[in-house]
Amino acid sequence: MSVKRFIGVNSRDAMRQVRAALGDDALVLSNRNVHEGVEILAMADNEHGQMIGRQDEATHSPPESSRPTSASPVAQVTASARSTPKDTRRAETGFRAEADFAAFSQRVLGEMQDLRTLLTGQMQNVSAASRDSENSTLARLQRRLLGAGFGVRLVQELLEAPPVELIHAADEMALDWSRRQLAARLPVLEDEAALLDEGGVFALVGPTGVGKTTTTAKLAARYVMRHGADGVALVTTDSYRIGAHEQLRIYARLLGVEVHALEADAPLDGLIAHLAHKRLIIIDTVGMSQRDQRLAGQIAMLGEEPSGRRSARPIRRLLLLNAASHGDTLDEVVDTYQRASRAAGAPLFGAILTKLDEAPRLGAVMDIAIRHGLRLHYVSHGQQVPEDLDLANREALLDQALSAPGDSSFAAQPPASSGSSSSRRMQSLSRGLLGQGRALVTALATLRNEIAGFALLEQAWSLLGYPLERQQALLTALLDAGSRRQHLDGKESTHALLWSPARPVAGVDWAMPVLCLNEAGQMQALPWLAHRLPTGEEARLDWARSCLKVRWQLMNRCPGAATRRYLAESDSTWLATVQAGSRIVTGGEHHTLAQAKATAAPWTELTCRYRGRDAHLALSHLPGTLADGEPVTAWFGTLSEADSSRQLARRYWLAPRDGTPNQAFAEALVAQLVHDDLPVLTRRAWQCLEEIGPRLDPELRLLVASALASVASRLDQERSDWAMDVRALLLGLLGGRRARSPSVLLDALLHLLTARDVFVMVGGDGLAEQGAW
Repeated sequence: MSVKRFIGVNSRDAMRQVRAALGDDALVLSNRNVHEGVEILAMADNEHGQMIGRQDEATHSPPESSRPTSASPVAQVTASARSTPKDTRRAETGFRAEADFAAFSQRVLGEMQDLRTLLTGQMQNVSAASRDSENSTLARLQRRLLGAGFGVRLVQELLEAPPVELIHAADEMALDWSRRQLAARLPVLEDEAALLDEGGVFALVGPTGVGKTTTTAKLAARYVMRHGADGVALVTTDSYRIGAHEQLRIYARLLGVEVHALEADAPLDGLIAHLAHKRLIIIDTVGMSQRDQRLAGQIAMLGEEPSGRRSARPIRRLLLLNAASHGDTLDEVVDTYQRASRAAGAPLFGAILTKLDEAPRLGAVMDIAIRHGLRLHYVSHGQQVPEDLDLANREALLDQALSAPGDSSFAAQPPASSGSSSSRRMQSLSRGLLGQGRALVTALATLRNEIAGFALLEQAWSLLGYPLERQQALLTALLDAGSRRQHLDGKESTHALLWSPARPVAGVDWAMPVLCLNEAGQMQALPWLAHRLPTGEEARLDWARSCLKVRWQLMNRCPGAATRRYLAESDSTWLATVQAGSRIVTGGEHHTLAQAKATAAPWTELTCRYRGRDAHLALSHLPGTLADGEPVTAWFGTLSEADSSRQLARRYWLAPRDGTPNQAFAEALVAQLVHDDLPVLTRRAWQCLEEIGPRLDPELRLLVASALASVASRLDQERSDWAMDVRALLLGLLGGRRARSPSVLLDALLHLLTARDVFVMVGGDGLAEQGAW
């Protein structure tokens, strides 16, 4: 039986392959989800029929050993039976009936045997896949994270859609990836100086014995070392614990600061008003279990006047967490104190970790901080004041958490996952919107930080939901050159401009905007609408030099003589994509570039991504002159698929003859080549935006579409770790397994920004309060 195996990214793709190879009448034997997508086992219908025919023939023609001979009793009976016609007909009829039944039985047994063989093979494949899965890099990473104390829920969230690059990666690379994911989700205090300089009123809250009094003294000491003792005051409301007041008074006397004691149920507004001249007030509150019924009332009193109004000087609540506590206990503490704090008018301002020196594993407390979005300010690891209090450092904390030795005897085991992609998707959804929200926050924050102009794209996207008149009124500010340059502050500068033909893109009535590239030839999200630029080639180049300070001009045709002189005088470099029929003079004769390629000298071979594929670019060059006598260098590029070496494209360029080519020149060549699909990608984004609504300003729509296309192209091209992480997050939004390509990443970006809008509308359950949106 000739069974063929087909694998596609989804069921539709696999069935398309089956029809192409075996026709519409193909017999599908099985289908299942595999690592690469969907696997289908099928065979041609005619082969199935031939197989049955061969079985019939074998049934009607018994083996030689079973055929009767002249000496056999069967032969004698048969010979005598031939003498009677009626008996002969009866014998023939009985033989046919027996033969038909025998053939049917043989076919059934044959099909059962084939099915058994097929199922046995599949079970062996499943068993092998199961063993491979248990020993895979991601499985080992999962065990490592669980062993470090991170909870099942967070681990599953991290590993829901890992980058494809990790599937066969080394364990260290996978661990580095997980460290980046955790770091991106862990909020910490970034600027202690700003916090202490601003001051305010802080209340340390938390369970009994977590170290609030000692931490109060440590915080006061850090302030005193920076600003002196005059600007700080300590307040204690812990009248339950014996000696609590006296302990804080000893610390205050050593630091030279004021200390005030209040009963636990006494109002704070009068004392805080009395201490208005103090820049920093730290309140040491009474410790309460998260299960104490009085907790909500105590938290509510922090910051309220007797009338119930909010205090004029708000009290910021810092929750102290014992890093050595069990994860379930920490989860309950944070949940209870956060609900009480919200009910009192504001969420917890942040958290301080205590007893790090007593904690064998930090995974649990890191997990809690991440899942609850709790910003870590400080960590305490001893009793010395103020030495044993440090600013929370996410990298150091995660290094310590992930370096926990051995496996934990109390680490939860991951639940067995089902085989179907739909059930996995339902499990993912059941983990809650907060998990998805954290992934969105991480992706958005990374894109803002790494791609110049992404924040501008977000602003433009937000305008799409406004009425048309409002869109047009706010568009001017988005297009202002001064405000756009601000999006480059502290980020990559614009190094080159990619100019497109002035004619409209096929299928639409607009010309492609001018696009910005950084020094590595990578896209920025800063498109410039072509129809708003000055008229004339030289005027536009002068604008580019004066407004953006760019030196490289990547052009769509060879510039004229006047333009080339202008570029030379302004110390600008140009590179022009030209056609194979363009002519240069070499060896005293005119040749087309297609003809001249045969005499070009090889230069180098580069790797790149071209329209969603890994490719090799072989470059060669040839000196020559233009018709007006100006010396130029002709460049020739042959692009081949990395896996199959199949040729994908040929390209031709002209450039001024300016000495030996360097890395910057190679990057310019590659940039012009790999971005030649941006008009098509922008057109696709333009069409997708139509679904938002019919009343969109065309300029705003084009601005958003071209920026989206630029970001999608950048993500496909970028080889950095951050891009790998963002790609995994984005592709996870689409569900299932999708091959990486600019068009797929464009779809994912549309999902990302749409989901962002939804979270903003519903408030993000605290995400918006953290400034994530």
